[in-house]
Amino acid sequence: MLCVSCNRKIQAGIFNDDFTSILFKILLLLLLLLPLLITYYRSLATSGGSINQTPAKKAPVVVFSLCLGIGMGGFIDGIVLHQILQWHQMLSNQIIPNTFETKSINMFWDGIFEAITWIFTFIGILLLWQSRRRTDLHLSNSLFTGGLIGGWGIFNLMDSIFNHYLFRFHNVRENVAEVAAWNLGFLILSLAMILLGGLMMKQVRNRSGI
Repeated sequence: MLCVSCNRKIQAGIFNDDFTSILFKILLLLLLLLPLLITYYRSLATSGGSINQTPAKKAPVVVFSLCLGIGMGGFIDGIVLHQILQWHQMLSNQIIPNTFETKSINMFWDGIFEAITWIFTFIGILLLWQSRRRTDLHLSNSLFTGGLIGGWGIFNLMDSIFNHYLFRFHNVRENVAEVAAWNLGFLILSLAMILLGGLMMKQVRNRSGI
């Protein structure tokens, strides 16, 4: 039977005075990364004013692979760490999910988090589809894979900076003695993924003699 009183408590716990503030903080990932990616895309695509130049050939591949990597990283985080392993939830450091109500409140914010990662994935797919008719693209497994890994690392880095350290929404693992160590390890892994992705894309550039 549906628990009406429970639902009222959940709704009250979600749509309270902190709702707008929490929503804005979670949306910062979208608000910060999308303009940067768009600017990067335009700067490369218009470099030299000619579509035949190598930056223009690489720009779509770099950007849609980064977007897909960011989305992939978000989905892996949400599916594996939030749902399967249940190491944490979106607000589990502030609203401990130890009751039906607090678990449901966290589930709502997990949904907002997943929606943002879906947006990045959808944008990556649109850019990929938009590029389908171009025959001059610099297609390379290393370039695409490097973008995916780099995008995944970018997502993890933003998640680490904002959610683990700045806003303290959650930790990588709650209810463990080494919370700080897990957060630091996640941050180091994020930087390593960005470095690896960048090196893979740089190798493509070097082999192309750019």
